Amino acid sequence: MKVAFIGVGHWHAPEFYLPALLARDVQIVGISDAEQEAVDRTATEFELDCPGYTDFRRLLDETQADIVWSSAPHDRMTEIAAELVERAQPFHMEKPMGIDWQMLQPVAARAARNGVFSSVALVSRYFGVAARLRELREAGELGTPVHYYYRLFAGGPERYIETHCEWMLDPLRAGAGPLFNFGPHVIDLFLHLIDDVAEVTARWSHGIRHGEIEDHSTVLMVGRSTGAVGLGEIAYTMPDGYERYFSVSTDRLHVGGQMADEELLRRDGTTEHIAGTGPAGIYGHYVGDTLARFAAGEPPIATIQDMVPVLRVMDAAVESAESGETVAL
Repeated sequence: MKVAFIGVGHWHAPEFYLPALLARDVQIVGISDAEQEAVDRTATEFELDCPGYTDFRRLLDETQADIVWSSAPHDRMTEIAAELVERAQPFHMEKPMGIDWQMLQPVAARAARNGVFSSVALVSRYFGVAARLRELREAGELGTPVHYYYRLFAGGPERYIETHCEWMLDPLRAGAGPLFNFGPHVIDLFLHLIDDVAEVTARWSHGIRHGEIEDHSTVLMVGRSTGAVGLGEIAYTMPDGYERYFSVSTDRLHVGGQMADEELLRRDGTTEHIAGTGPAGIYGHYVGDTLARFAAGEPPIATIQDMVPVLRVMDAAVESAESGETVAL
């Protein structure tokens, strides 16, 4: 399979995607980044013998790729997605696919109309607990959701300076801090497992680093049809590493823990052990699954259409955090 890669300067390219792609039966036919230094650094690090570009449109014009892998600073993502959809070019894009849901929405609609394969890395859907809860929801066995909680804390953003992604500390380019970095995972699982969102109340803190981006975001979501309360906490509060906790309560069951290898507790007294995929190696799993689904003519685990409502909630959270008011959707 021939793959072109847009945005190799994004830290996910060397950390996750290129190693996973090159471990499979894939030929990298071209790479691009707005920064020439990122193109040169990536070609050297991964010993790539392919053309490199600073203009992603030239890459698309001059290479023949079966699928394009794409990443970029958040404020450029929607522009790139629009070009890929315009060309009917199958692609993957890193979340959040932009910083304005109203700009992303028509691009997603066009992709849907034209049947463009568009995968977005909402990888929390693979986790064993999330996958099982989705099965139960689709089977009508989840019950009525009451409460949702997902905490995702990570180390500080200084690492983005070290990985040549200083734009992550600029809210005009990144959208926000951890809210626009990890927030898509937290918000997506509420939408995927629980309900559409009717209103958003968010608060954030800059109390650790006193920088332009927040250190910690709390997002309260209320389900449109169920009234379920969803609480997401996303932060750069860890000295290093990650801290996760996830739980869902319905009128039929409760599950809480680390997303895999947990016990589902039913209100009739029975239990079910949930194994499945955990956080370790999740992006490699995503790459393999996305390539396999594309080759088989199947839809990806999440699409650009799934990202639109997630981004809408993220934008509402920014509005709420800045105004101190609840935002109705």
